[in-house]
Amino acid sequence: MERRELIKLVTLATGAALAVPLSSSLLTACKKVAHVEDSNYTTHFFNEKDFSLAQNLLNFILPKTDSPSAVDVGVHQIMDTMVGTVYSPSQKEKFSKSFVVLKPFCNSESQLEQLKAIVASAEEKDQMVKSAFLEFRQQTIAYYLSTKEIATTYLNYLPIPGKYEACISLESVGGKAWAL
Repeated sequence: MERRELIKLVTLATGAALAVPLSSSLLTACKKVAHVEDSNYTTHFFNEKDFSLAQNLLNFILPKTDSPSAVDVGVHQIMDTMVGTVYSPSQKEKFSKSFVVLKPFCNSESQLEQLKAIVASAEEKDQMVKSAFLEFRQQTIAYYLSTKEIATTYLNYLPIPGKYEACISLESVGGKAWAL
């Protein structure tokens, strides 16, 4: 047997050994996760009260306008699932500490307005709340823009990209930003 044939066989055997365990996890990872009514939803990270507080904060960050609110498209469920099932224990702990800082501001509209004032503040004592809110807001926007409804209805969505055009006007693509 020649050296090249041996390398081919070893490569194929190694690839097959790696592909078999990965194929079962890839097939289950591609299952569609449907938006569930909140009354039927089982939380993965938040308790019931914190889940409600997170919804209040999400509606404050992205309220319903001419497009649906963050809660309308299920961002609260996406966030709960991501933190509860995907985050590492250290990431969960960091998220939990940040959310604890935000909880006192999530109960009422006046408290949410107070949070808005704190975020605009430059005082050193407000930096922890400001940082926690900005991280939460960043996650909210990322999950919101990646939902199917927002990507397909409110952004340009092209699942199979075409020819690359570097400089085009926004009007030539219907006045919408790209989803992907």
